[in-house]
Amino acid sequence: MDAIRERGDTVTQNIRQKFREWMDTLVDTIAQSDAGINAVIAGIRAALTGKNPVWAAIKALVSGLSGKAKVALVLVLVLGALLAPVLLVVLLLVLVVAALVAAVRAAAE
Repeated sequence: MDAIRERGDTVTQNIRQKFREWMDTLVDTIAQSDAGINAVIAGIRAALTGKNPVWAAIKALVSGLSGKAKVALVLVLVLGALLAPVLLVVLLLVLVVAALVAAVRAAAE
């Protein structure tokens, strides 16, 4: 059981590291380009004209990104969409196990 737990921790750490690397790449690319400034300006412009500033800022940000940054953004979004159901199932399993442990402890007392 300990070996399985250690292997799971290792895999989790590797996934976290890759995700951090992808996010760092995305954030660095945004910071080095004018896309971030353009997004802020587009958001302010949309707010002043009565449009949705968030949507305008997102569109300006994506349009100002380089090709590599757009690929990184798509990978992060796809990874999030794929892992969300898995994380939900894991959370539900943890809750079921916690409920079982609580029930067994309550019955033992």
